[in-house]
Amino acid sequence: MTRVKTAKTVFVEVTNGSNLTFTEENQVELPDLDRNSVLIQVKACSLSSWLHCCDNIGKDPTTAVLCQTLTKIGGCPSKASKLPAGQDIAGVVMAVGEDVTTLAKGDSVVGIIPLDYGQSGCADFVVLQEFDVVHMPDGVSFVDAAGCVGDAVKAYIALHYMGRLGGSDDTVLVLNGATSLGSTLLQLAHHWGARVMTSCSSNDEKTYIQSLGVPLLQVVELNEKNQTLKTACNAETGNLGVNIIIDTISSQPTQMDSNIIEEEKLEPLVRPSKHDIISCLAVGGRWVTCEPSLQLDPPNSKLLFLRCASVGFLCEQAWMMSHAQQGRYQHILLDIMRKVGTGIIRPNIHHTVTFDGVKDALKHLSKIRVGKVVLTM
Repeated sequence: MTRVKTAKTVFVEVTNGSNLTFTEENQVELPDLDRNSVLIQVKACSLSSWLHCCDNIGKDPTTAVLCQTLTKIGGCPSKASKLPAGQDIAGVVMAVGEDVTTLAKGDSVVGIIPLDYGQSGCADFVVLQEFDVVHMPDGVSFVDAAGCVGDAVKAYIALHYMGRLGGSDDTVLVLNGATSLGSTLLQLAHHWGARVMTSCSSNDEKTYIQSLGVPLLQVVELNEKNQTLKTACNAETGNLGVNIIIDTISSQPTQMDSNIIEEEKLEPLVRPSKHDIISCLAVGGRWVTCEPSLQLDPPNSKLLFLRCASVGFLCEQAWMMSHAQQGRYQHILLDIMRKVGTGIIRPNIHHTVTFDGVKDALKHLSKIRVGKVVLTM
């Protein structure tokens, strides 16, 4: 079969680990369709929310770590790395390899492009492996599927595999529950029987969280003058502490964040101190964080030790690139789509864009806290 070329593709080029530029490439050649591959026509793609960027500046440690990882995988010491502008895709199967058994031409599928594939979802076609995608349930739109699959995978891994959520005996605290990841965590944790509480940064975010219809112990509004997280956790648990804390913020606010907050008149995101977070944990508690550069001082380490507590680092990209996790990963994707199809997980789409608006939308992702931006083809 002749190699397929995309008409247009948007990548994010990262130089020196921090400077981000959005490049549009024409006629990008896709990999060969091998025995286990599927050619997918992209119908919708969620823009990558981990791209902490604005114009030509980015200083998110998550982005820097991912770039370093790609450099090591490719064995290339180049100062420039190419990342997908979107990984979460939904589309239609156009061709399959001869050993593919679970998919057929014309199937509607959803999945996530692994970082090491060198492809971007912001394109008209992608070539993935059979185990990278699953069937879409009837009644679920391409936009909804692409808009929720990435956060749902991340939430699933955080709660089930890292947090070891055990049901009604567990209390879960989700920091910043109004974000797309945070709202998915709230819905999943409640569905699995946990007692759930969360934090927010403004009245608008609190109103949105309450509109989800998830029964919550408490929504704690954090701001620079009022940080009551520890008090709230102790009040709801009888001073026992919470079993699981999911920290959805990947980095401390940068100067760029401060500029955006001032321009858009947003309430600043308040991140509790590491000491406060650990102080909220119960004996044997688990703190799951998205912060790749987390450093604990000896006093905080001792506090963790005295609680027999643990810290886990949430990097869902590792699951997508690990051959050892392919079976579990397929199970996660299938279970997520069942939950989306039955309304247990409800996607929150901020707005959709056409291909011509992708680069401009990427520049303004930092301004959007609630909901996902999805490209429609």
